[in-house]
Amino acid sequence: MHLRLAIIATLAAGLQLLSPAPAGAKEGQDPQAGPWPTESWPISTPEEQGVDSAALARLIETVGGYKQDSVMVVRHGRIVADAYFAPYVAGISHDLRSVTKSVVGTLTAIQLQKGALDSVEHPVMDLFSDKRIENVDDRKRAMTVQSLLDMTSGIRWTERFYTPDETIMQMYRSFDRTAFVLDQPMAEAPGAHFNYAGGNPYLLSALVNRKSGQNALEFATRELFEPLGIKSAKWRPIDAQGIVDGEAGLFLSPHDMARFGYLYLRNGTWEGRQIIPSAWVDRVKEGKVSATNGFHYGNLWWSLPEKGAYMARGRHSQLILVIPKLDVVAVMTGVLRDTEFYSISGLIDDITRAIKSDEPLPADPIAAASLASAIRQAATEKPITVSGSPDLAKKVSGKLYQLPGNPLHVTSFTLNFLDPEPSWAYTTDLSTDRNTGKFGLDGYYRKSTTAPYGTTAARGRWTSERTFMMDARNLGRGEVATWTFVFDGDRVTVEYENTDGFRTELRGRTSE
Repeated sequence: MHLRLAIIATLAAGLQLLSPAPAGAKEGQDPQAGPWPTESWPISTPEEQGVDSAALARLIETVGGYKQDSVMVVRHGRIVADAYFAPYVAGISHDLRSVTKSVVGTLTAIQLQKGALDSVEHPVMDLFSDKRIENVDDRKRAMTVQSLLDMTSGIRWTERFYTPDETIMQMYRSFDRTAFVLDQPMAEAPGAHFNYAGGNPYLLSALVNRKSGQNALEFATRELFEPLGIKSAKWRPIDAQGIVDGEAGLFLSPHDMARFGYLYLRNGTWEGRQIIPSAWVDRVKEGKVSATNGFHYGNLWWSLPEKGAYMARGRHSQLILVIPKLDVVAVMTGVLRDTEFYSISGLIDDITRAIKSDEPLPADPIAAASLASAIRQAATEKPITVSGSPDLAKKVSGKLYQLPGNPLHVTSFTLNFLDPEPSWAYTTDLSTDRNTGKFGLDGYYRKSTTAPYGTTAARGRWTSERTFMMDARNLGRGEVATWTFVFDGDRVTVEYENTDGFRTELRGRTSE
């Protein structure tokens, strides 16, 4: 969501040293056996953990055929594969999209563990009794915390293509988003059917404020992130009522995503402390609610019970996958379009095939070299095909183009093609700052560090005598933006499209 700010932000390695380690705890053994990656993740050769390096190499190569940013596999509490696909690099917090929901559900579990919430069967209206709620009927009175957690609240909600008239987008335009969700009419009785609704976790985030006196980020930092050693968390926006977005907006690094999954793999415990009830994890595994496309759902987690796996999923291929029977946590981040698809079932099968034993395997130097090569190739950027620059590039280089009011809030831009390092600059009506960055003309991305948006990466190519196309990323965000500039004398037409499916056209001119 928050397309406007995300759009503006979009403008703006190799194999790690591996040391042998003994096989970790198997499923059914004491979950306190560890290891605990609070400070850092232990690293192991795959074979030491009963995993085939060659199979992991093939997995990384398969993932690399999609628009992924990273893939990571942990077995027995130790990293056995950790790959980053250029231009993304390790350590950058990544936009989790709806994986955020699973974290918000976990905060609800912590409230139960601490006794701040008496029961998930508590009626929602009871918890917001001070609000004047519209469209109240017996169905709304029956809506419980559990029905929010299972996406079976029964409220009328449309959330599919994120068009302006959908309920989710109406919520984001509302001054009081919590009230907006509570006021929605009911479509059916709670618990009747699965209906994916971002308003449900938004109410759960609001409940954190009410029960703890802290917003979800503050509460999570104290009760979840700090105990697990998670230090990469960023979470925005916070609305006018002080509520953190409960359905999206959280950023974590892949290593911290894996820590969150590992908490669930260890049945809610961490270093001897029960962070969330084990019964909560059991319900996640069970996936009582039949969802969509063969998946099950429960406590804001997806599951494939027939494969013994459950997962936190986010738009554009964000994933935390837990496979208890294999003692595995896997993480992926990416920028896939909604029309693109990476099979989670296929990923589970690929990981399963890579697991050969619960005991260490003999060292396999050839397979190890294959894995090292796959990780190295992932970190090596693959250039796009480019041709030379037309004479027009010299004429438009450095000129300031003014753009009237538009959905992107961009008021002016400049493209500098003649600099030793080609660069762009733009201004918006959201800030007085002038934003700048570099772009590659040789088929490769150029990276720039531009506060407050972190590291940007951009590359461009001329597709005709008058048309220049630029791909721009804010590394860690779940989208890529494509800008197409068509120059015509002192005029320019700018076509914009991003991975979220947002498109618009701008028209401007230069007075130079």
